[in-house]
Amino acid sequence: MFPSNLPLLPLILDDVPWGLRQMLVQEGIPAVSRDRRGVHGRFLLFDSRNGPCRRPLPSQTAIDVNRLRTGFDSDPFVEWNDSQTSRFQWRVRGLTPTEEVCRVDKRKLRRLLMARLRRMVERRGGVWLGISPYPFPYRSAFNLRIDYDQYDASDFDRLHKALEERQDAVSHFVNGAAYESQGEALARLFGLDVGSHGYRHHTYQTFEENLRNVARGIQVLEEARLVPVGFSAPHGRFNKTLLAALEQLEVSHSSEFAAAYDELPFLPVGSGVLQIPVHPVCLGIFLEAARAGDRHDDKAAAAATAAHFRSVIRAKYAAREPIFLYGHPTGRLGRYPQVLESIFGEIDGRSDVWRVTMSKWAAWWHARSRLRITVTREGDYLVVDAGHDRPEFRLGIEYHRKNKVARLPLDRNTLRILPESIPYESTAEQSPFQPVRVDQTHGLRGRVRRWIDWERETPIDEIAPTNWRNLAKRTLRTLWP
Repeated sequence: MFPSNLPLLPLILDDVPWGLRQMLVQEGIPAVSRDRRGVHGRFLLFDSRNGPCRRPLPSQTAIDVNRLRTGFDSDPFVEWNDSQTSRFQWRVRGLTPTEEVCRVDKRKLRRLLMARLRRMVERRGGVWLGISPYPFPYRSAFNLRIDYDQYDASDFDRLHKALEERQDAVSHFVNGAAYESQGEALARLFGLDVGSHGYRHHTYQTFEENLRNVARGIQVLEEARLVPVGFSAPHGRFNKTLLAALEQLEVSHSSEFAAAYDELPFLPVGSGVLQIPVHPVCLGIFLEAARAGDRHDDKAAAAATAAHFRSVIRAKYAAREPIFLYGHPTGRLGRYPQVLESIFGEIDGRSDVWRVTMSKWAAWWHARSRLRITVTREGDYLVVDAGHDRPEFRLGIEYHRKNKVARLPLDRNTLRILPESIPYESTAEQSPFQPVRVDQTHGLRGRVRRWIDWERETPIDEIAPTNWRNLAKRTLRTLWP
């Protein structure tokens, strides 16, 4: 019914959206650009919005990915590129913590579009087989990201005592201005996974300001003989000028929930800086929610945070999603180490959860993304060829069939699979933590604050009067110090 000698995979991509390419990487589905010499596949994906399909090979099947847009009010691939934010709210034990995060749920969008594409491929005789998002035999990965916004000696010490013997799953992002005079504290980070959290605790609107801020933060860590390899932006903010600064400084990965949250890693459009999303809820916003309401009970807020994290870990583990959490030491995790104990109490007994630093996670993801596997059909068998360029990590593959999935190790260069004889399990459901968008009405004052990028982190004499925004900010900061 589907005669062709061409491989079922990789998919061949001809001028398709960047977002689609990244979703295929996230899914682990082999795919290569059409202009790659000597690489052929049965299925040629093109986007009719960019013009008609260029002439396919006689035995190729062309698939128009423009059909994936059906039913959307706007282009889903444009939405995928969106890094604008809105405030969202979670409801936990009577508290309503809120945070400003990416307004597009990129995980939900990816799952919907990839389910549609899978149906299109399978109806034409193809298969949906990809590389697992984790080294075999892990079903999930865990990391705790610590953002060091401020310094308090007691909280810092309590945090690190709680993290002893657990640093294999922790990444530390340090604010330069808060820690440049804290040599002893920085020395305790030696040999750990360390990244920059900027110098001033602010994400700017211009490339020049972001470049200076990120570079200055990195310099503080390097002068302390640390080796920063990643970045997390203050307040989780993200914009194109920040990304350009990270690219110029050759930062390998960053983590901002304004770009995405609760999702697999990806490369923003045209960038080589890997974005590593986290769950965007922390102890701090629980404390803020408690203090803003009638309860004013910090211990109850800490207990609610611990309960929330336990639920998140269990749900993400069941859904085979990465479990990436974050928090702060000062006045928070350092003050309430029982939240850390609750987190690790859920993780420590799960041997099939990969405890990983962000740097190692980024290295794995880059290595996984470079793999080029080919899948062909020989009679009743599927033959998976992994080639000879294999990473240091043990590989696994996921073969989807109807509503089931088979997970198998890929320990040899070639693997022959008889689909009728391998074990399957039910496809994992998406974890249920969906925040509610909280529409805000910004008055004139709020709009002005956004227009001029209002903040008090930067000393007035460091605000360069190079544009109207900074001139307005300098003037107002001088009038209202």
